[in-house]
Amino acid sequence: MRIVMTVALLLSGICGNLVHAGHPHEAAFTRPYGAAETSEVAAGYAALFTCSAHFIMGRPLHDIIAVELVDLQDLGLDAPEIDATRRLVRARDRHGREMIAAHRDTMGCTLLPPHWDEADVSKLPYVAHSPAYAASSDRQQTDYPMGDQVSFSLNAAQKRLLEQTFDGKTFGDGTVSVGTVIIKDGVLVAEQYRQGFGPYSGYRTWSTAKSVTATLIGIAVRDGLMDIAHAAPIPEWQYFDDPRQAITLTHLLRMSSGLASAGAGTGALYFGGQDVVSSIANAPLEAEPGTRWKYANADTLLLLHALRSVLNDDLRYLRFPYDELFHRIGMFHSRLETDHLGNFLGSSQMYTTARDLGRFGLLYLNGGVWDGTRILPEGWTEFVAQSAPALPRKDGEQGYGAQFWLLDRLEGVPAGTYTTAGNKGQFSTIVPAHDMVIVRTGVDPNGVRWQQDKYVAAIIAAFD
Repeated sequence: MRIVMTVALLLSGICGNLVHAGHPHEAAFTRPYGAAETSEVAAGYAALFTCSAHFIMGRPLHDIIAVELVDLQDLGLDAPEIDATRRLVRARDRHGREMIAAHRDTMGCTLLPPHWDEADVSKLPYVAHSPAYAASSDRQQTDYPMGDQVSFSLNAAQKRLLEQTFDGKTFGDGTVSVGTVIIKDGVLVAEQYRQGFGPYSGYRTWSTAKSVTATLIGIAVRDGLMDIAHAAPIPEWQYFDDPRQAITLTHLLRMSSGLASAGAGTGALYFGGQDVVSSIANAPLEAEPGTRWKYANADTLLLLHALRSVLNDDLRYLRFPYDELFHRIGMFHSRLETDHLGNFLGSSQMYTTARDLGRFGLLYLNGGVWDGTRILPEGWTEFVAQSAPALPRKDGEQGYGAQFWLLDRLEGVPAGTYTTAGNKGQFSTIVPAHDMVIVRTGVDPNGVRWQQDKYVAAIIAAFD
């Protein structure tokens, strides 16, 4: 299966180069390490966000423009066009450059590269899931987290706190909360949503997806497919005496690879149609692995590239997040999206709900065990919460573990607290000291920061 796919990709690359000669816009979206300015990839951003929000979460275009696309308002773009029949979204930038995002039920949305058109959608990777993929009706009668039945009552102070979650000022001026879920002692004790969202509709996780990627690597470790102390199995590095062979999976997990990158920037990859491998695999070393901490989406994407390599089976790879994680813990409303060549964009591009993020947090709170079944290897939940050596801890500042952030040096936050964290305020925070998971999702405008540390302290005071 891998050989057939590889030949197809080689042919696709040749065809892409031929088309490129007559398509002057494509070069703008192929950048070293995937870096690109917002104005260059604005049409792709609009197409992809609209596609995922509309076809995955069922949200109307007018609200998508007001919420998901708020940061593009100053660019003067026309509204994206939703093609409900073909399940496509088309968007154009100010120069008339068109980008297309395509939806498939089990795959979420994928942005086409600039040299493809809608006739090429059939080339996109696709995989069917078992009937368990759809949440069955009996889930409505089963208590959360195994099902979706919830029942809770709030006192006056708790109600007031949930109102403050959505007031746009208590936990950060200008913040816009989408949802919150509070879990205490394994029970969902509170939830609330912004108008237009709900238990079965959600938002892009942004970098909270990195913690999901770390979890998939943990599952591969459990099964003996990977050893995080060993060199990262990146095919492009396995030649002669490539110095990148010194990079271990642990280095990648801890954002300590030493690879060159344009900061966290992967704009051309996320929103320009560039593929993962051309974006990340050729970055040179600029620091000794393990000696420098630098937040980089490429480190996360390299983990998934390594996973695809060791699985050596594209169908198994495309099913892996669902068969091994999402469906096992009830995350039926989550989609981990791919590029056009079938590589998961697990550094950012996942759509999910607050309840599913609660389930994810519970898996970690319970030491990697779900309903009596071990999902993660022994010690994995402790490993991801250990401080990365290349980023010394300081009181009053967040730390970093292995694709999770550490909050326990912040005022009012209990020891041992760690969290996922994504742009615009996506958090699933694990608080072992109080047997709690605290989820907050948001659509905070650029430059606005949700104060998760303050929120965690307030939630503990109100619900513990």
